[in-house]
Amino acid sequence: MTSGRSRLLLWAPVALLLAYEFYLSSRSSLPHVFVFPNADKVAHAGYFGLMGGCAVRAARWGNGWSRKRTSLMVVLAALAYGALDEFHQSFTPGRDVELADILSDGFGALLAALVAERLWIALRLERRSPG
Repeated sequence: MTSGRSRLLLWAPVALLLAYEFYLSSRSSLPHVFVFPNADKVAHAGYFGLMGGCAVRAARWGNGWSRKRTSLMVVLAALAYGALDEFHQSFTPGRDVELADILSDGFGALLAALVAERLWIALRLERRSPG
């Protein structure tokens, strides 16, 4: 486990991504980056995958959590935040609430939980597994 300041720095990208997601949910319209059916589901999974990958790094190397605890918490937190985000979005004119968005958020986090630790080590951003 690392110092309080180091943990804060590891969790900062997660907090920034959560805040940006909150901001996006407040927007009545978003740019359409993808042009294929259900592209927004891919965007949800990708965004929550990125956020989940950052959370895996912070939980494993910052807090010293086990792989199992990290995976469970990352997925559950993504589902909970995804649900809260959809609720928040329900107050935004022109936006819809979809269960599929929440499931896509959870799927992205699950993918991150399965591969992020190996990716961090392979990229040599973390030298060893914390146990």
